[in-house]
Amino acid sequence: MKLVKACGRGGPLSPIIFNFVVGILSRMLRKATSHDLVRGLGSTFVLQGVVCLQYAYDTIIFIVEDLERATNLKWVLSCFEMMSRMRISYFKSELVPVNLEELEVKNISDTLGCPVETFPPLHYQKLKREDFQSLVDKTMKNIASWRGKLLSHADRIDLIKTCLASVPVYLMSFFKFPKWALYLINSHMVVCLWNDYESHGKIHLANWHLVSMKKEFGGLAIPNVRDLNMALLGS
Repeated sequence: MKLVKACGRGGPLSPIIFNFVVGILSRMLRKATSHDLVRGLGSTFVLQGVVCLQYAYDTIIFIVEDLERATNLKWVLSCFEMMSRMRISYFKSELVPVNLEELEVKNISDTLGCPVETFPPLHYQKLKREDFQSLVDKTMKNIASWRGKLLSHADRIDLIKTCLASVPVYLMSFFKFPKWALYLINSHMVVCLWNDYESHGKIHLANWHLVSMKKEFGGLAIPNVRDLNMALLGS
């Protein structure tokens, strides 16, 4: 199960304050685990299992497929909200089930109030189009043309870079993306950058090869998706 904590952002001190406050959540989860209210994964390798991992604003929580313990987890999170005065954006969080029946997934999802997402595909064989489609759709949604209408040119560049740095990087590190996926992502980046949404007809002031070059060479330092994919595979 993955919970993405999306609150407390804004001021320059917000990351430090966030880390201080969320440290309390880790201690609450460890105490709940010690009383067997919540049980993490990998208890045969780690005492009481792995329950929580945190990175910056993201929090990943692991629990076994137990509806009672999922209910206890929601109770712990609610207590954390009341004490910290922070809100957990459950609708932005994701429940990622592994080897669970559909009914079990629905019950846990209803308990936690999180939408269900599929686990990223990991396989030694060549992936099919449907394996990439959800990631491509998610990337295109984040850089949709309508977002460009609400942002300045500099903000659109930041949006594209942030989207590329977060959404597809995991799979790009393991799989060579097909040409159709690279083309779709690239075309949506172009439309978003130049604010060229439907019926707007904005002129593209530079080709994508120039845009993807480093700033010292006259570009905007927006990564070329194909080059990014090959670089991550090479690393």
